[in-house]
Amino acid sequence: MTMGDGSDDAPFDLGVVGPAGGRGVIGVDGHDGDQHAGDGARGSSHAWRRWALLAAGLAAGGLLGAVIVDARHDAAELADVAIISGPANWMLDEGGSAAASVDLQLVNIGSRPVEILGIAADGFEITPDAEPFEQVEAPVGEWVVVQQTGLVADCSANDAPDAVQVRIRDAEGDERTVDADQNSDYGSIGMLWTDQCEFNAGYVQFVGPVIATTVGESSLTVTLPLLNYSGRSVQITRLVPMAPGLAATQPELPIRLVGHATAQIELTWTVEDCAAATSMAGDDGMIEFTVTSGSREVPEFSPLDTSTMVELVRLAGRVCG
Repeated sequence: MTMGDGSDDAPFDLGVVGPAGGRGVIGVDGHDGDQHAGDGARGSSHAWRRWALLAAGLAAGGLLGAVIVDARHDAAELADVAIISGPANWMLDEGGSAAASVDLQLVNIGSRPVEILGIAADGFEITPDAEPFEQVEAPVGEWVVVQQTGLVADCSANDAPDAVQVRIRDAEGDERTVDADQNSDYGSIGMLWTDQCEFNAGYVQFVGPVIATTVGESSLTVTLPLLNYSGRSVQITRLVPMAPGLAATQPELPIRLVGHATAQIELTWTVEDCAAATSMAGDDGMIEFTVTSGSREVPEFSPLDTSTMVELVRLAGRVCG
């Protein structure tokens, strides 16, 4: 499984993280819990700087990584409720809406179990038709997986989020929102934002060679591959083939393309103006199109390949004499 590919493989096994101060357990300052028994005033006068070293085994890829998360919460805050955000997997909507379903791993490093009621992050919105969030129990020191559907990256944000807001409820029924820090190098939700928002011009292009060509007495039909290089689902909402003196039929719009997919675009050319068609140069043909993902539109153009231009010149010669 690759990060963020939407695979239903089992989540990373990141083990169990115990609360600070327990025997044989790594505390939030990186020392054994027994060493704090006599620290008293010294322990209460400083904010603990280091949470934990989390070893992550990437089973499908055969990789082993370690996540070191820095924090500046004081001891009292950590002893109450604290969440760390781990790796995330996601699957993009195939309808071209740019929404994603995200499975996010979280670990409760506080001192008491909580129930996770929802998640949010700066730079993301949740679509109105998203499925209701399924609440998850989060015992102390155990990794759990939560799922959020309908998550859409807001590319107007300046940068990827560095924390996830987690809505929790404790055993007393009190609810609050806490920040769960994350490491963007290990498949966090921030990587989804980067994957979506670093989409720019050139990510969707016609690529050669032409798949098929049908030569008629008064027409030319070509099938061109259109490749989506990006990981996001997109739609082609405008497509205008152009060549001097020629007209081309086009497929029904919008054309939907999931991430890293290819569509076959069939165009049939006919001659409308012999004077213009017989004088066209070998680089006069192109296709203008617009790529849309969510609310973002990217104008593109692609020159017609040499073999297609040769056939168009021949078409003009047959029709116009």
